[in-house]
Amino acid sequence: MIKNIIYPLLTGFFTVAFKGDLKFPKVENIPSFIFLIMTPSGEPVLVDTGFALNHIPAPDSWGKREPHQEIPVLLEKHGVKTTDIKKVVQTHLHWDHAAGLKYFPHADIYIQAAEIEGLFSLVKYEESSFCPDHWFNLRDKFILIDGDYELMPGITLLRTGGHTSGHQALKVECGDKTAILLGDSPFSYEWLWTLEPESFWDVYRGGEGKKFFWQETLLHEIEKWFMAAKIIQGTKHNDYTVEDIKRMGDVHIFSHDPSLLKTESI
Repeated sequence: MIKNIIYPLLTGFFTVAFKGDLKFPKVENIPSFIFLIMTPSGEPVLVDTGFALNHIPAPDSWGKREPHQEIPVLLEKHGVKTTDIKKVVQTHLHWDHAAGLKYFPHADIYIQAAEIEGLFSLVKYEESSFCPDHWFNLRDKFILIDGDYELMPGITLLRTGGHTSGHQALKVECGDKTAILLGDSPFSYEWLWTLEPESFWDVYRGGEGKKFFWQETLLHEIEKWFMAAKIIQGTKHNDYTVEDIKRMGDVHIFSHDPSLLKTESI
């Protein structure tokens, strides 16, 4: 029996909102968790790296983070330094999940190849959901996976798709129970981009929202790197359904679940 221990680490709260009377929903005081997995061997594995206070898309957005919620401080509470982290798993690359990669320049970063490939066919204006500044300079540390993959005994990456093209969850053996770190699966936000007319997004991109969109040459640079990158072949399959994911574990953990505020470990 493999007994990993999962520690939810709160990195702060954020609110995403547009000014004015828009159809776009206001998302308020969302807790943002990353997860430290302590393996039986003592090796720490980190899942996701949170958001940056200076990059929360939409002009009326804001975030809050106390000093004790900074990633290095959160890890030190568990006797782990940033330099101890050799494996980081990104469930996906949205702005609220990948901003802390800067703390781990020497770690291997496990991501689904489909997450990168999906960047080349985003729904119009969806690029504001991604911030390449968080990870572009670390791309050579990416370990690209195609499908499900056993990271180590008791920890398996599960390509779920859905929320993003290459979204992945983790199946973690925790003694007498199996936990699924869901990330943001199985939710999809594509419908949000249809709530406002294109004229709104054109104005937003050229004005207050300009900093949330990419430089024109960036996608070409990403594609050039991706075409030359090595991809590890895992177990391929269609995207998992909600029922599929439910059957895989005893405990299911969503990255923004407020109930985790009262959970010390899993």
